[in-house]
Amino acid sequence: MTYKEWEAVVNILGAVVIGAWVIFEAVTSPAGSVAEVAARLLWAILFVVLFNIIAMIIMTILVSIARREEFKDERADERDRAVGLKGMRNAYVVASVLGAVSLFPLAWGYDPAVTIYVLFGGLMLAGVVDAASRLVYYRIG
Repeated sequence: MTYKEWEAVVNILGAVVIGAWVIFEAVTSPAGSVAEVAARLLWAILFVVLFNIIAMIIMTILVSIARREEFKDERADERDRAVGLKGMRNAYVVASVLGAVSLFPLAWGYDPAVTIYVLFGGLMLAGVVDAASRLVYYRIG
């Protein structure tokens, strides 16, 4: 696998792990206010960023050891740009649809905290779709 494929795998793994943590926290200890939910999700965003950085460093070290040569990112070429654009297109569709869906809980009179969770989940899912799309497009050429 190339560096960009490993990067997509790490992004998917980070979104799944942190997404599961957010769901667990929302179910086991519901926040009392919108501010508490927003603070919890800001921490989740920070943890996703830190997780991805640490996981990429560890992955690079492990793959370098396994290959017995330095494992580094290649220069982006036209194919990389096309794959990135296709992945972003797919993620944009998911983010747009789920962004609109996140308005339904407000329209139906639910607590605004539910809307924040739906919006956050939609954006996390869009990130997973982007990374999964890149992984698929790199694999199929």
